[in-house]
Amino acid sequence: MYLQLKNLYKKYQDNTVVSNFNIDVEKGELISILGPSGCGKTTTLRMIAGFITPTSGDIFLSGEKITDYPPETRPVSTVFQNYALFPHLTVYENIEYGLRYPLKVGKKLDKKEKKERTEKIINLVNLKGLEKRRIDQLSGGQQQRVALARSLVLEPKVLLLDEPLSNIDTKLRETVRNEIRKIQKELGITMIFVTHDQEEA
Repeated sequence: MYLQLKNLYKKYQDNTVVSNFNIDVEKGELISILGPSGCGKTTTLRMIAGFITPTSGDIFLSGEKITDYPPETRPVSTVFQNYALFPHLTVYENIEYGLRYPLKVGKKLDKKEKKERTEKIINLVNLKGLEKRRIDQLSGGQQQRVALARSLVLEPKVLLLDEPLSNIDTKLRETVRNEIRKIQKELGITMIFVTHDQEEA
């Protein structure tokens, strides 16, 4: 198995949020975690990403235990529900931002490498021509693409998507959902997609 969650358990004082969660994900697979709000979906993603430490249980990636690794050293990237974009930066700057941190990328990139990676991902998510726009000049669907591109440019082994379509107009959801599937197949990346919507799953 490529990504394994073994008996993952998270408790806050007397409140158990995730109880003995187990899952095996193959390399290049896209899986959905479906459930109502408050059932521990986001907490599970945050444990995989390293933002939250499990009370007990372990996380393995490629056979390596990563449970105690800090987020910046995990080959995992997250697209957050609220996108978490920088409003004062342009589309290009938002996407390129993560490449400034060698720990997350795995090596220090020179200016040319950063440019090549950023431009490649901009083309992949159909943002060509919008590079100089500020975030507040974009539609919800375009902002979602920027958030996706910012995660993909890091070339993670696992991409986590936390309710990525919840802030998008209903008419656009199917289009963006199909785009995510197409990108996943094209890159062969392992994705975990969290949603409360059965249609999206």
